This record gives sequence, structure tokens and C-alpha cells, in this order.
Amino acid sequence: MIRHFALILALGTFAAPTLASADTSVIVLGIRSVEGDDEVSRNLTGALRRAASQVPGWQIADAEVSLAQMSMVHGCDEPDAACMAEIARELGQQRIIYGTIRRTGAGSQYDFALTLYFFNSESGQIEDSLTDNIPRVRSDIDDLRGRAARYIAQFSGQARYGSVRLNVNRPGASVTIDGEPVGVTNDRGVLIVEDVPEGQRMLTISADGYETFSGAVRVVADEQSEFRANLVAERSADLGWLPGVALIGAGALSLAIGTFTQWLPNRRDRQAYADLRDACNSDDGCPPDAVMNSMTIRTTGGSSLSRDEFYGAMALVAGNGGNACSATTIDRLAPGDAQSRARHICDQQDRRKLLAIVFNLVGLAAVGTGAALLFSWLGKDGDEAGTPAALRLQLSPLFSRREAGLAASLEF
Repeated sequence: MIRHFALILALGTFAAPTLASADTSVIVLGIRSVEGDDEVSRNLTGALRRAASQVPGWQIADAEVSLAQMSMVHGCDEPDAACMAEIARELGQQRIIYGTIRRTGAGSQYDFALTLYFFNSESGQIEDSLTDNIPRVRSDIDDLRGRAARYIAQFSGQARYGSVRLNVNRPGASVTIDGEPVGVTNDRGVLIVEDVPEGQRMLTISADGYETFSGAVRVVADEQSEFRANLVAERSADLGWLPGVALIGAGALSLAIGTFTQWLPNRRDRQAYADLRDACNSDDGCPPDAVMNSMTIRTTGGSSLSRDEFYGAMALVAGNGGNACSATTIDRLAPGDAQSRARHICDQQDRRKLLAIVFNLVGLAAVGTGAALLFSWLGKDGDEAGTPAALRLQLSPLFSRREAGLAASLEF
């Protein structure tokens, strides 16, 4: 008798609606407060019922029935699936949303801990549940509407959306979220993007003359998340290495020219002298034609001799180990054309030697200077960054009404 009286008191004039459509019948039981915070439980219940009424396909019961009333009717202090099945059958509902709030601490310093359930009478199971901490200072019904909308969105499987406010140090920057273009920043570098699915989203921000920025922002349903990004100007082509490399290249070329000037043209004279020396030191003695040529340039001048024959004759006049271009050797030649030709051949050798020395000295100086400039540029490139030149660390703040964080990216 007492049980039936409590049931009548709980239901009042409520009667289970007869649905003319395929809508799912849902009832939100009044949230139970363990410590008797009735105002908070009423605010949360009202916010939940309002949010549930906006779900397409849900038919929300008008009865203001609480979990505490139904628990007393069915004798279950902590309703389990079996108890909720009886309540659903009693109320004629397919889904039941119910829960409990309790204080998180003793004394005057406390918040509220919420446990919320979603019961499916068709399967006889608690289909979903969630927990949340509600700050006591945010327990007004207006503050609870956003939370209630998120709870109902989870139970109904609906996608929830929030907004993102971007603050970029560059007006006209193009922004994409998860690869989709969403707009450009205004003249103050601000862009507000509405209807962004909740969760972590990837941002890409680009502008002409600036390096592309990539980061992550967490979007909270029914809230506006704020994200700040600083675009870094693209580094112009650094040609500081060019002078050093150019000098090294020029120096190498100068050394090659010096080597060619001294070694290759004189190779013929050196080889002729070496062949004559070997021949004269052999058992057969000096070649007769070489002896004749040497006699010719000492007597008649030898104008008919080729350059190689003339130089060989000069070497033979100088003797084994002598210098063909010494003043003593030239004085032994016939005055006039022979001595003039000898001096001309020797002057050519001296000029080539001098040119070779100049080219080699210039080449060594250029290579040394180029190497110094190159190493100076490499050292400066690293010092300016404060880290090795190939590394760069970029930090980006992430802010929303519920959380804050820092995203770090390392480029190498």
C-alpha cells in the first residue's frame, strides 16, 4: 500500500505518452544530491532536460520525476540495471538518464562530483556513463547548460561543435583546419572560426614571405578556444658561403696554372737534358750529333739547329752537372746569334719559373683566405641561432576556457 502511494505521489498526473512516430522516448530523472544540495540538482536536471529536448529523434517526457522518488518506490538505493528496467517499464520509457552528485570535500571548500548514466530499456543495460567535476562557483543553471549539452551529446552520439579564435602576427594569413581552408586573418591578424568539431584539431597557417606554421588546438564543445601563432619570416637565400667558395676555386685554378706553367713546358728541356746526360755517361759516350752541335754553337752559332738540338748542345757545353743557362756556359758560345739565342731560351725558362711562383703564391693565398671566410660563415650561422644552425625549436601556446598547454615543434 505504501509502495503504491509513493508511486502515485511520484508520477502525479504523468501518464506514459503514446508515440505516433518512431521517436525514442526518453525521460531525465531529477539528479539526486547525496548531501542535499537541491538547488544544484534542480539546475543540472533542468539543463539536462533542455539539452535532451533538442536532440532530433528523442521524445522527452514532461514529467518531473526524480531518481530519489523512483528509487524509494522500487526500493533500490543504488539503482542497478535490474532496478532501472523496472522503472523504465513503470514509466513506459525506452531510455532513462539519471545520476547523482556529491560534494568533493568537507567543510565550506568543496565542488561537486557528478556521475551520470544512460539506461537502455530495450537491451536492459546501462548503455553509457560519465563522470565530471563541477566547480561550485559554476553551478548556476546558465553555467551548467554547456556541460549538460556535452553530456547529452555523448549519450545521443551527436557531434558537438565549438569555435576557435586565432590571433596571428600577420594579417591576411591563410588558415586551414584538418586540411580544410577556413578563411584568412583580418587586418588585426584575427580569425574566428565557428562550428569546429570538438576534439584536437590540426592548424596550418601560411602567408607570403613567411614560413608555414603548424600546430594543434583542442576545441571544446559550445566554447571558444583561443590560439596564438607567430609566423616567422622566411630566411632569404644566404650566400655568405659564396665568397669563400669562390676564392677557394680561384686559388685551386691558380695553383693548376702555376703547375702547368712550370712543369709542362719545361718537361721537354728537362727530358732532353736527362737523355743527353745518360747518353754521355754510357760506355758509348755522347752522341756524335750532339757533340757536333755543341761544336757548332761554339764556333759558327748553329742557326740551323732546332730549339731542342740547340738546348742539348748548351747542356753539353755546360758539362755534366753544369747549368746550361749559366753566364759561363753562354760565354763559351760563339758571339752573336748563338749567345742571343741561348739567352732567349734561358729567359723563357726564367719567365715560366717566375710565373709559376706567382701563380702558386696567389693560389695558396686565395685558398687560405677562402677557407677562412668559409669557416667564419659556418661559425656565424650557428652562433646567430644560439643552437646548431640546422636545429630550430618553436613553442606555441594553446588556450581554451577549460585548459591551457604548450605545443613544441623541432625543425631540423
